[in-house]
Amino acid sequence: MVFFYKTDLIYEMLLSPQYFGPSMKTRIKDEVNKQVEGKCLGREGYVIAVTSVKDEDVDTGVVEYDTGCVAVNVRYAAILLRPFKNEVLDAIVDDVSELGVFTSVGPLHIFVSRHAMPEDLQNGFDADSDAWLSDDKEVEIKKACVIRLRLLGVMCDTTQITAVGTIKDDFLGLISHPDNQGF
Repeated sequence: MVFFYKTDLIYEMLLSPQYFGPSMKTRIKDEVNKQVEGKCLGREGYVIAVTSVKDEDVDTGVVEYDTGCVAVNVRYAAILLRPFKNEVLDAIVDDVSELGVFTSVGPLHIFVSRHAMPEDLQNGFDADSDAWLSDDKEVEIKKACVIRLRLLGVMCDTTQITAVGTIKDDFLGLISHPDNQGF
């Protein structure tokens, strides 16, 4: 399983006639970076960074007769973030509620239900401190904590990827507390 990977993709864009000229390929490269970076491509994952768009990777365009724009296919190399089921990763706690913990790893949002927590945490939601406390009060999971979790399921949409996770297994759970500096 690979969380980050590099691949070649194709982006189809419409180029307005005002951008025709000697700097057209530079404009195309800038537009690909602007339109693609940070976007979710469904099952492919989130585009973290466009690593290269070469001049020879810009195809000859086709003029659309209605608009005068040119449809151009651009091949580019990119680094993508793609989560997989059963993958273990470290996430930052964004929100805590009586239902569980909402976390994120970059653009990926992961929910950990209270039923996917160890037994000593399952009934430990403290509304006053807005945190999950273990029975012995040694583990406190609250906003800005870093937890290690395992992905139970990954749902892909055309605009986002969401996941559910667990901290119930061995070697999973609280890694760092916001009051402690670093790991």
